[in-house]
Amino acid sequence: MKTDTSDHFYPERDTERVRLALAAGAIVGTWFWDVQQDRMTVDDALAQAFGLDPALGRTNLRLEQVVAAVHPDDQAGLAAAISQALRMGGRYAHQYRARGEDGQYRWLEAIGRVDVDAAGQPIGFPGVLIDIDDRRRIEAERDEAQTLLRSFVEAAPGVVYAKDRQGRILIGNRGATELIGAPPEVYVGRTDAELLGNSAQAAAVMATDERIMASGVTEQLEEEINFPDGRQAHWLSTKSPLRDAAGQVVGLVGTSLDITARKAAEARHLEVEERYRLAAHATNDAIWDWRLADGHVIWNEALTTLFGHAYAETSAQWWLDHIHPDDLARIDEEIHTVIENGGTTWKGEYRFRRADGSFALVFDRGTVLRGPGGEPLRMIGAMLDLSERRAAQAALQESEERLRLATDAGDLGFWDVDMLQDVLVWPARTKAMFGISPDVEVSMRDFYAGLHPEDRVATSLAFAAAADPHQRALYDVEYRTVGKEDGIVRWVAAKGRGLFEGDTCVRVVGVAIEVTARKVAEAKLQELNERLESRVLAEVAERTRVEDALRQSQKMEAVGQLTGGIAHDFNNMLATVIGPLDLLATRIGADDARAKRYIDMAIDGARRAAQLTQRLLAFSRQQPLQPVPVDANRLVAGMSDLLVHSLGGSVRLETVLAAGLWWTYADANQLENVILNLAVNARDAMEGGGRLTVETANCHLDHHYAADHLGVPAGQYILIAVSDSGSGMPPEVIAKAFDPFFTTKKVGQGTGLGLSQVYGFVKQSAGHVKIYSEVGQGTTVKVYLPRLMVDAGERAQSLAGSALPLGDGQELILVVEDEPLVRQFSTDALTELGYQVLAADCAATALMLLDAHPEIVLLFTDVVMPEVNGRQLADEALKRRPGLKVLFTTGYSRNAVVHNGVLDPGVQLIGKPFTVEELASRVRAVLDDAG
Repeated sequence: MKTDTSDHFYPERDTERVRLALAAGAIVGTWFWDVQQDRMTVDDALAQAFGLDPALGRTNLRLEQVVAAVHPDDQAGLAAAISQALRMGGRYAHQYRARGEDGQYRWLEAIGRVDVDAAGQPIGFPGVLIDIDDRRRIEAERDEAQTLLRSFVEAAPGVVYAKDRQGRILIGNRGATELIGAPPEVYVGRTDAELLGNSAQAAAVMATDERIMASGVTEQLEEEINFPDGRQAHWLSTKSPLRDAAGQVVGLVGTSLDITARKAAEARHLEVEERYRLAAHATNDAIWDWRLADGHVIWNEALTTLFGHAYAETSAQWWLDHIHPDDLARIDEEIHTVIENGGTTWKGEYRFRRADGSFALVFDRGTVLRGPGGEPLRMIGAMLDLSERRAAQAALQESEERLRLATDAGDLGFWDVDMLQDVLVWPARTKAMFGISPDVEVSMRDFYAGLHPEDRVATSLAFAAAADPHQRALYDVEYRTVGKEDGIVRWVAAKGRGLFEGDTCVRVVGVAIEVTARKVAEAKLQELNERLESRVLAEVAERTRVEDALRQSQKMEAVGQLTGGIAHDFNNMLATVIGPLDLLATRIGADDARAKRYIDMAIDGARRAAQLTQRLLAFSRQQPLQPVPVDANRLVAGMSDLLVHSLGGSVRLETVLAAGLWWTYADANQLENVILNLAVNARDAMEGGGRLTVETANCHLDHHYAADHLGVPAGQYILIAVSDSGSGMPPEVIAKAFDPFFTTKKVGQGTGLGLSQVYGFVKQSAGHVKIYSEVGQGTTVKVYLPRLMVDAGERAQSLAGSALPLGDGQELILVVEDEPLVRQFSTDALTELGYQVLAADCAATALMLLDAHPEIVLLFTDVVMPEVNGRQLADEALKRRPGLKVLFTTGYSRNAVVHNGVLDPGVQLIGKPFTVEELASRVRAVLDDAG
C-alpha cells in the first residue's frame, strides 16, 4: 500500500489516471466527505461496491461505515493514510482491499484531495475509487517472473551478462561480479575497454561482440583475458544477439565459463603425453599399451629394433601367439589373475618369438589402469630383452667360477673396492676371515670395524697410500681381525694395488690369506725361545704344586680310609666300655656316690671319644644319616636352653624365626650338632662377650647364584644363619676354614674338625654352606638345606617318659655279633631290659637258631662281619620269616645298609657305641613299629 505524503497535488496526473480508469471501466465510484460535519456522500456504484444502502450513501453516511468493508489487515494503514492526508492537506492516494457485494476482497486505489480553509483546517475531502485488482495481479506475476529470472541468472554457472549495442554491460550475475572483482554499480554501464587492462584484448572482445550482433548468429569461442591486477584467465563463451519485441537486435547476451584450470590440466596432459612419447622413443624396452575393452595394443619402435616385428599396433592375441608354448599358460593365467582380481602390477619372465623365429628371453612388467569403479581400462607395460644380459651373466659366472677355483686352490680370498661408488666385493672366503657369514652384505665400514684396534691405524694408512695417486704404493700388510659374528681373532696377510684413471683411483683390488696358524706357531716359537727358562721354572713350580696337592689329597684320602678303617674296631671297643659302665651305674644306683661319680667320669670320657669318632666320620662324609622331615624353627627353639648353657653368661642369644618356614629333610640330631658347633665357634670368637643370632628364612638360589657357586643347584632352600659380633676372619682364613684340622685357636683348644664336620654334613645333605666375615665386624655362617617339597605334616612329639621302655619278658631277640665283648654286653643289656635273648657269632649260627625258634621277633645284628655281612643275613632271614623285625648296628658307615651316607629305605640302625637307654628306646621303637 502506498501513500503519497507530498505537499503538492498533481491534478494533471490524477486527472489522467481517472480518465484512463473511465476509459477502461475501472472506476468504482466517487465520494465527498464533509470533514467538519463528518458526513460522507457516495454515488450508487461505490455504495453497491461496499455493500451499502445507496439511499444512505446519498444522504448521511459516516466514515466508519465505509471503512468497515476494508480488509482487516489493511484498516490500520488506511486510517494512517487518511490521518496524514487530513494533517497535510492536498493530494491523497492509497491502495487497499475492500469486500464487495459478492463477499470477495478486491484491490482498490483511492485518489482524492483534502481542501483546507484559510486557517489550514480540512473542510472537504472529495475523491474517486478505482478497481486495480487486475493490475495488481499482473504486477505480482511480473515481479515473480523477474525474481525467477534474477534467481536463474544468479544460479547459472560461470558468468552471465547482457550488453547493449554499444557494448556497455547492462546486467551481470554473481559470477560476473566475482570474475571482474568489483560490485555491479562499478561495472554496469561500462565497456570491456574500460574494465580490461589489455586494450588489444578488449578490442578483440568487443569486435567479436559486434560481429555477433551484426550477424545475428550465436557463437561459442575461447577468449584469453588479462585483468589489471595481473590475473590471466581463459573463458569459454557462448554469445547470442539480444532482440526486442520486434525482433530487432538491441544488444548481446552471453555466458562465460572460466576454463583456466582445465586449460592448465590439458597442458599438463599434453606434457605428460609428450614425455611418454619421448620416453618410449628413448628406451630400449618394448613399450606396449593394451586397451582391455577390445584387446587393441599399441607398440613403440623397440618392438622392431629388439624383435624384428614391424608393427605399431597389434591385438593382444598376437602377443599371446608369440609366447613360447611352454610359457604361454603360465603367463596368460598370471596376467589375467592380476587384471580380474583387482591387482595393480604384474611382472613375468618368459620366451618371446622374434620375427626370425628364434626366441628371446624377456622380463615383462605392466600396470593396470582402472576406472572410478575399479573396472580395468588399460594396461601399460614394457618388455626388457634379457638375452644379452643372461649371456653376459653366464660368462661372468664362468669367469668367477674359474677365479673361485683358483683362489680356493691357493687358499686365497680376493677383494675389490670400487672407490667411486664406495662398494666392497668380498667372496665367502674373505668374509670368513672377518667372521661374517657368506650371505651377509658387506661394506668398507665392515672392513674398518673388523680390524683389531691395535692394527687399525697402520692398516688404514697402508690402504690410503695404495689409493693415493701421488704414492701409488703397494698394499702389503698383515693385520688381525676380530670376527663380527664369532668374536674370534684371526691374522690376515693382504696384498693389493690401486687402479687409476688419470689422477683418480677408481678401484683397489687384491688378495688376502689367513695366516693365523703361522702367527700362532711363530708366537709360540718366539715365546719358547725368549722365555724357555721361565717356562721351565713355571713347569717345575706347577709340577711341585700338583704333587703337593696330590700328596694333600692322598693324605686326606688316607685320613678318610684310616677313619673308616678304625671306626669299626674303635666303636666296638667303646661299646664294651660305655655299655658295661652304663649297666654298672644302673646296678650301683645312688648307694655309692663316689663309685657313681667315677663311673660317670668314665662314661663321659668314652662319650667324648665317641664324639671324636663321629666328627672324623662327618669330615669324611661317612657318618650314617637318618634324615626325617624337620621343622627348623621348632628345632632351633628346642635348642635354646642348650645354646644358652653352652654360650655362657657373657654372650647374649637372639633367635629370629621366619613365619611360614618351609620344612627340610635332614638328620635332626646331626643338624643340632651343626648349630651347636657353629654357636661354640662363634662364642670362642667373642672373647669379651657379645651377641649371637640364630636366624631362619626361606630363600631361593637362582641360576646366577648357582653359576657363581659350582656344585650348588638352583632352587628353594631353608636358611639357618648363625651370626656373631666377634673378631671376624680375614679372606685367607675364610678360604681354609672348612679344611680338616685347620684352626686359629691356641694349641689344645680345638681339634680343627668343627667346621669340617659342618661342611661334611651339609654337603652330605645336598645343601650349601657359606661364610661371610669382615675383620672386626663379626662373622655369619649360612647353612642352606633343600626344601622338602612334599607336605611333611605336623611332626609327632616324643612322649617318652623318664623310665626306660622295657620288654614284657616274653619277646625273644636274636643277637648276632662277631665281637665277643660287644655280643656279651648286648645280651646282658637286653636281658636287663626284660627281653629273652639268644646270641650267635656268625650268620650261619644265626640262621639255624632262627629256624629252630619261630618265636624270635627281632634280629639284632652287626653289619660288618666276616664271610656273610649283616645285610645279607637279614635278606636271607626275611625270605624265611617275612614278618621278622630287623635292627642293624655298626660303627662304620661304608657298608651294605648305608649308601651316599644315608640309610637305605626301611632300614633301622643304631650306631656304636650306644648306651643302655639308647638301646632300650631303639629296640622298643622297632618292635612297636606297625610298618
